[in-house]
Order: sequence, then C-alpha cells, then structure tokens
Amino acid sequence: MFARRAQYRAGAAVIFRALEATGLRLSIGVRWALRYAVALAITLTVFAGVVYVAVSRRINREAHLVTRIHASELVESLRSQSEEHPREAVLAWLAERIERTVRESPPDLGLGIQVLDEQGAPLASAGSLRGERLAVPGDLLRGERDSALRAVNLGGDHAHIVSVMRAQGGFVQVAIDSARYAENVAFVREVLQVLLPITIVLTGGLGWLLARGSLAPIQRINQAARRISGANLDESIPTSGSGDELDQLAETLNAMMGRIRDGMERIRRFNANAAHELRTPLSHVCGRIETVLARPRRDEEYRDALAQVLAEAQGLAVGVNAMLRLAQSEAGIPRERRERVALGPLLETLVEFFEPLAEERGITITGGPFPPVAVEGDGSWLRQLFSNLVDNAVKYCGAGDRIRLEARLEDGEVRVRVSDDGPGIAKEELPEIFERFERGARHQSRPGFGLGLPLAREIARAHGGRIAAESDPGRETTLTVWLPVTAAA
Repeated sequence: MFARRAQYRAGAAVIFRALEATGLRLSIGVRWALRYAVALAITLTVFAGVVYVAVSRRINREAHLVTRIHASELVESLRSQSEEHPREAVLAWLAERIERTVRESPPDLGLGIQVLDEQGAPLASAGSLRGERLAVPGDLLRGERDSALRAVNLGGDHAHIVSVMRAQGGFVQVAIDSARYAENVAFVREVLQVLLPITIVLTGGLGWLLARGSLAPIQRINQAARRISGANLDESIPTSGSGDELDQLAETLNAMMGRIRDGMERIRRFNANAAHELRTPLSHVCGRIETVLARPRRDEEYRDALAQVLAEAQGLAVGVNAMLRLAQSEAGIPRERRERVALGPLLETLVEFFEPLAEERGITITGGPFPPVAVEGDGSWLRQLFSNLVDNAVKYCGAGDRIRLEARLEDGEVRVRVSDDGPGIAKEELPEIFERFERGARHQSRPGFGLGLPLAREIARAHGGRIAAESDPGRETTLTVWLPVTAAA
C-alpha cells in the first residue's frame, strides 16, 4: 500500500513538474483530474500485471493438466491391456490407440504420444512425437520418481509441453504444442494494453467533470468574495444548504464578513463621534484665542485666557489618551507586560485613593475584605479598569449616596462588583453604556468623552474576562466584572 502511494505521488509530481515547466498554470480541477488519472494508472497497472500473471499461470496449468490426463489414461489402459493380452497384441493395440487419439484431437493442439520401453527406446509414436527420440529423464529411469514435466523444442515457433510417466514395462510421453496457450496469454495481454489507456483517459475526463462539479461552490465563493469590498460589505456568500464542508466554509466567511462589517461600522461611528467630541473643545480654544487677539489686553486677561486654553487642552489630552488606551487594549496585552497581579491589594488601594474625593462630595465608599487571589495580566490596565468603574460611580453620585466594592470567588473566576445608590441608568440606555462616546441623554453636559466604560470593557476582554451592568434607577446601579483566577495571591 505504502509503495503504491509513493509511486502515485512520485508519478503525479513528475507530471506536474513537466506541465509547469511549459509555463502552464493548472487549475485545482485539472490537478485533481490528473491525480485521479495517475492514481488509476498505477492501480490498474498493478492490477493488470497481477491479472496477467494469474491468467498466464492458469493457462499453463491447463496445458500441463491436458498432458497429464492423456498420459494417465494411456498408462491405465496399458496396464489393464498388459494384464489381459500378450505383449504383441498389446503393442498392436497401443499403436492403433495412440493413432486414433491423435487423430481425434484438435489439430492446433499439436498432440504427440510416444511409448518407450524400460531403457527409453521408442516402441510406438504418433502425432508431433512421431520420429522424435526424447530422452527419458535419468531420475525416472532410476526409479526415483514416477512422472516428470518439461518443455521441449520440437522445431516450431513454440515449445512443446511434455509429460513423462512410468507405465507397465516402460514409459509414456505425451506432448502438446504450447502455441494455442501462448496465443491465449498474448490475447489477454493485448486486451489489457488496449483497455488500460482507454480506461485511464476516460477516468481522467470523468475525474475532471467530478472535480469541476465539486469545485463549483468554491467558484461561487470566489466570485462573491471578489464582489465584496470596503464599499460593498453587505453582500454575503451564497450557500447550497447541504451543510457540507463548503457550506461550512461559506458560513465561516459570512460570519467573518459580519465581524468586519461590525468593525467597520464601529470605526465609522467612532470617527464621527470622535470628530464631534473634539470639535467642541477645539472650537472653544480657537474662539477664545481669537477673542483675546482681537484687541490689546492687560496681562491678567492674557493669563486668564491662557489658563482657560490650558484647561481645554488638558481635557483634549485626556480624551486623546483615553482613545489611545482604548486602541491599545483592543490589540490585547503584550506578552512582556503580563504578570501575576494580586487583586486584593489593588482594590484596597483604589478604595483608599477615592475615599478623599468621595468624602469631599458627601459620598461614602466602602470595600473589602477581598479574597487573596491573583490574575494574570497588566497591573496598570487592571487599575485603569476598576478606577474607571469607581470614578464613574463617584462622578454621577450625589451627597448621601454610597459606593460599595465587593469581590468573590466563583467557579475559577473572581467576581468584582461596584455598586452605588446614584440616579441609575435608564432601561433604554443600559444596552448602550459600553458604546464609545455614549453618556446618556441626562449627562451630556457633564465633562468627559464617554470612553470610561468602553475602555473598561476592552481591558476586561483583554484579560479573558467580561463585564455587565444592571440598574434600578433611583435605587441601585451595579457594574460586575468577571476575571479568570490564575492562583491564590
């Protein structure tokens, strides 16, 4: 099996190299058809060789069997005649018997019969052995065996098959011409030589048709993919509904195109929102500078104007840095920045950091105790993640509200919850809070770019986690982050 497979590969490689040397570029269908043809050629060649050898042996065995049958019958008849009649009568009967047997046999058989005495001298001959003196093998003369089979050239185009058997008072030799058997073997060889190339050619053509039909869905996929471009992402690749591998490929490509469409849509929305968010502060900066430059002013007025411009520029810098951080988080965490981060101390530090700001606004912030667990990731990004959630809660809560941080282990994950008693999020706005530049209709006047929660979501994703939000307006809003735990801290 392995040798045949190696022959097929070697033959296919030789054909492909020869065709490619001519400058032809073969399609997959043609390559498959050639592979079918080469595989079939090798298989049929081996099969034909086996059949030819088997038929040749069968025909040769038949020729040997014919000589043995004639010799055995004559030996048996000679034994019975010798027991019942004198030698002279037996010799007369024998001469008449072998003449009649040769006369009744087919002419193309070339039958020859010869009876010899114990020393190997001919007593009677007929047919192709008439006048021939074939020596009896020495082992038969010595009595070491009772029969022998050999091929003898009697002057024709083909050898004669001669069977020699020990008989009553001597030996019997029967010979037939192997010409008719050789012709049968040659006929089988010629049939195989004619049918083999015809079968290979027909199989190659059939293989090409089958390959062409099998590759038709790929051609449709290729044509549809060529029509799809950045300006035409709504088209999908058609499927046949068979559920086969090509349908699965088309569905995979359609899913990929869906993700590309979503990505392109997010990019377009991001660009439009970024331009809108940056245009207002830039307009304020330009307008303020134009106003100051409209006429000479006192030093104090210039300093006030520069302070206002600086505040606007710092706000722009915060927005640009947030967008940059968001783009970095979408690309994933670089391998060299991954480390084992103890989550408990990180959350405790955040609570301590935001307590003064919360107290200044009359907000109570509590947290802990936190479980001693660690996650694999970037410590600065994780601080950014939970800082955004707490900062968002502080920004929208008022005096008397409470903010709570909780962490708990759940099925190999750590669940961190940031809850507050603030105004909450309207039900219709809840699905959009993780979209970029979305701040809700009631909070458009507040400072910021609406990138805090989107950045938190991307950081959670980069760490193999997820984030979700729940809100009961006027009562409680909870943001929950799940992160995979790597080890105990």
